[in-house]
Amino acid sequence: MNIHVALFKWKKKYNEKQINSVLRKIRALKNKCKGIKQIYVGKNYHHMNKGFTHAALVIGESKEALEKYRVHPDHEVIKKDIIEMHVDGLGFDFKDL
Repeated sequence: MNIHVALFKWKKKYNEKQINSVLRKIRALKNKCKGIKQIYVGKNYHHMNKGFTHAALVIGESKEALEKYRVHPDHEVIKKDIIEMHVDGLGFDFKDL
């Protein structure tokens, strides 16, 4: 399995309802992108977070599936919202050993 992790720091003007709306849109991509096995989204509760408050974890059957997810038209729309709403982000992709 190939895994994509995205961490987010949001602008203070956005509330939890607005943030959750974007995260739910990310999760809905599971049924639109072939090769994506699961998508988890949520709010951090660990103290060692360096200011990142929310995350998305995407599990793909292959690196190619993650690449197709990344350029999917619906993902591109969501990405525009994220760019507007976030202060900082971190992406990390890896293949499970």
